[in-house]
Amino acid sequence: MLSLTAQYALRAMVFIAGSDPERPVLAREIAAHTGVPLQYLSRILRDAVREGLLTSTRGIGGGFRLARASNRMRLIEVLAPFDDVVGRSRCPFGQPRCSDDHPCGFHVHWKPVAAEYRRMLEQTTLADVEADGFSIAGSRPRR
Repeated sequence: MLSLTAQYALRAMVFIAGSDPERPVLAREIAAHTGVPLQYLSRILRDAVREGLLTSTRGIGGGFRLARASNRMRLIEVLAPFDDVVGRSRCPFGQPRCSDDHPCGFHVHWKPVAAEYRRMLEQTTLADVEADGFSIAGSRPRR
């Protein structure tokens, strides 16, 4: 359901949420622990700063921090800059105007799933995901 970029953004944001809030997290540290390629991650982090999700500090002692508390960051706002999570999904049958007024054959089945997915994204915070035991297959454990 999520693009690769959105998956990587979510990994990075949840990792930062679980890190020491007093210490900025380096991009290479995020990459090492989340399995996201550093060059790809750098673009994601830049976009997250531009969107107001993260703050960044350059130089010695620099890195990335959440722009606000993780319990105040809903998944929908974390993912929206990186993926179409707000209900403007493309029709799986390629119809340019798939809607309640002009439904494709799949629309009636997809609509309740999409509504529930959106509800979950609106109600779930980064803190919720981090508290549920964040781990990435194949990544190194946090120290």
